[in-house]
Amino acid sequence: MDERLGTTLFTLLLLSPTAGLSQGYSDAYNNYISYNSNYNSEDYYYDYEEGEKMQPTFLARSQTFTVEVGQSVIIPCDVENQGMNKLIIKKIPSLGGKEKLVSVGKEKVTRDRRLTVDGSRLTISPVRPRDAGTFLCTFETEEPVQLRHTLDVQMAPSVRSLAPPEQRVSRGATVTLECEAEGNPHPVIRWSRQEGPLPSGQRTLQGRSLTLTEVDRHAEGTYLCSADNGIGEAASAAMTLTVEYPPEVTTDKGIVRTGAGDRVELACVVTGQPVPDVFWTRDGHPLSPNNVDTKFYLVGRHNRSQDGPSGHLSPAPGPISVPLAPPGSTGAHVTHGATTHTQHLPHAAHRHILTIDRVSEKDFGAYVCVARNSHGHADAVIQMTGLPKPPQVTSSPNGGERNTYTLTWDTESYYPVTEFLVRYRRTNLGSWQANHTMVLPGAWRELSRTVEPLSLSTASPATVATDGLRHTLASTVAGLEAATDYEATVRVRNTYGWSAPSPVFSFSTKKVMAVLQSTSGTQPQLVPAPHSWLLALFITTFLAREQPAVI
Repeated sequence: MDERLGTTLFTLLLLSPTAGLSQGYSDAYNNYISYNSNYNSEDYYYDYEEGEKMQPTFLARSQTFTVEVGQSVIIPCDVENQGMNKLIIKKIPSLGGKEKLVSVGKEKVTRDRRLTVDGSRLTISPVRPRDAGTFLCTFETEEPVQLRHTLDVQMAPSVRSLAPPEQRVSRGATVTLECEAEGNPHPVIRWSRQEGPLPSGQRTLQGRSLTLTEVDRHAEGTYLCSADNGIGEAASAAMTLTVEYPPEVTTDKGIVRTGAGDRVELACVVTGQPVPDVFWTRDGHPLSPNNVDTKFYLVGRHNRSQDGPSGHLSPAPGPISVPLAPPGSTGAHVTHGATTHTQHLPHAAHRHILTIDRVSEKDFGAYVCVARNSHGHADAVIQMTGLPKPPQVTSSPNGGERNTYTLTWDTESYYPVTEFLVRYRRTNLGSWQANHTMVLPGAWRELSRTVEPLSLSTASPATVATDGLRHTLASTVAGLEAATDYEATVRVRNTYGWSAPSPVFSFSTKKVMAVLQSTSGTQPQLVPAPHSWLLALFITTFLAREQPAVI
């Protein structure tokens, strides 16, 4: 009996009641003998050592899980042969840093309520960007066992501007707009402009920055930096560019023709940054601010005034009184154009309208629209007159008569046309002649007549037909040479004087077609005769050559 058995029996004897001491000892001994007869010490130690040698084995392989923000994900650490070993889950952040303990066995160490541990699985719901990283499933055995999972969290883009949200620069400057974006996957940045294409003409341009060189007013606008990575909605940042430049002034018409008692509106379109101050002058004299009203228009909007046949305009209602000029002596009524928020609109053009009620002859003259800002000034002139418009010849340039030609033309006048003047001359023939000589143009001749009003249906060469402001006239020029080229100009006159000459009009009298019959029996040929004497010379020479010799 070994030492351990003796100790056990001694203890039992001490603890057993006196009356049953022998019986208790006998039972304990018998039990020990029964156990000992089946016990093999070598088997005991062998089983213990083999159990210690069996390592836990993970059933899953390393994986990368890609999820979007707000979704759920399960990190599996399924294992066999775990035994008494405890599973430890750790996390290494994606941006680096110290690893963090998530759980040990069934006990969750982190306080994050979005993380739950169920056996050998870690659930994260909902996923946040900070959850991205590497998760380690480990057993701290004699030879550590480890499984590595990667969590990739995709998120919608965000973008921010690195340039000021509003910039004001001078014309000709170089401007760089820049922004940066974040997101997973990394977003693509594209540039666009709210008002239309970029100054380069492209609709969009890709890149972190956008550089604009030698900017002018056409580069003004709101530029959008948009970031997109296919996750969620694209993000945008806006930057407004304002280009400062001197005023620019244009007019709808350089000359406006009108008549006594009429109401006329003269318009000019002004651009500039800062928004220019605008006023009107007439023949060098500023218009009185007491008769100045201002209305604002944005060119292209529905309230833009439209030109009539003679430059008359129709303003929108609701004038706002604003003094625009230093005191003067004239009584013209001025209205100007823009919208109430045009200073915030890119390259807004303001339409300024000068209204003159009950026109009289003293109102005729040169009206100047003047614009000024801190970068300079500009102006444009509109001539208001009662003179007729220069005529426009409407007849065909190819005459149908040998020695006459009928000129017809139109003009525009608020007053009856009382006289016209036709100046004409023969043009040169050019150096194509056989002797290489140049025939110079003929001297100018004049045909002047007074006219009487007549309806269009009964107009004659010396009369004028009137249809509103439009006047149609015709006159026949006689004594012309056949098959000859001419040029002419026309002027007309009304109560206030002569119009400017029409553009030079070229015409010709009827071209004669000569029929030549060859003695050889060939078909006749039609030959245009550019000039009568040249045709005669050609025919004489041809016939002399074809006649047989007389013996």
